[in-house]
Amino acid sequence: MNMDTHWFMNWYWQEATEDEQTLFEKMIRFEQEYFGDMLFHYGSNTYELIHILSKDVNAQEWVDDSAPIPEVLEFFSPEMIRLKIENTDEMNGYYNHSEQVLCISSNSINDDSALLHEMIHMHEGIINELPMHYHDMVFWSLYKSLRTSLPELDDIITNHAHILNETELYESGGLHDILFLLKSFDIDIGMGYPLGTVFGYGKMDDFKEYTVNY
Repeated sequence: MNMDTHWFMNWYWQEATEDEQTLFEKMIRFEQEYFGDMLFHYGSNTYELIHILSKDVNAQEWVDDSAPIPEVLEFFSPEMIRLKIENTDEMNGYYNHSEQVLCISSNSINDDSALLHEMIHMHEGIINELPMHYHDMVFWSLYKSLRTSLPELDDIITNHAHILNETELYESGGLHDILFLLKSFDIDIGMGYPLGTVFGYGKMDDFKEYTVNY
C-alpha cells in the first residue's frame, strides 16, 4: 500500500459506518477469491496469456517470467476505492469509475451478489480504459474456462448478444456486455449460485433451463 492509499484508508476508516467497514472487508475477501483473473495475477486463468520465458544476458537457462502489464492492473487494490451505503430503492448499487466510488443500497447490504455485481463493473471499468487486447484476453480466458462447465454457453452468448436484449439492458442499467455475463457466471459457479444471480435483472429465470457441469 503506497502512502496515498494508506492516507485514504485511514481517512475512510474514520468516516465509514460500521456497516460500510463490514462490507469493505467483504469486498477485500471477494477480490482475493474471484478477481485475480481480471488483473492477470499469477496462477489465474489469464496469467497464461502474459507468461513468457526470459533470461539475463549472461544466463544459460530460460526461466518462467511474465510480460509487463499496465501499472493499473499490477497495483490495483480495492483499498483505492471508496465504498459507501446509500438509502435507495431504485437499484441494488452502482459503481462510478470517474469518482472511484462503489455504492451498495442499504436494502442490499446482506446480498453478496449485489456487491459482486458492482465489483465486476469496477474491474471492467479498469480494463475498458486499456488497449482492447486486454479486454479480449480476459474474455477469451473466461470463455475457455466456462465452456466445459456450460455446454450451452454459445447459445447463451448468442441470445445475450442479440441487439434487442443488449439494447434493453443498456437502457435499463448501463454496460452489461458479454465479458460481464461470463464473469458473472464464473462467480455464480464459484459461489454456488443459480446462473444469473450475480448478473441480476431477473436473469435467473432466463438461465434456469441451462445445465452446469460442476
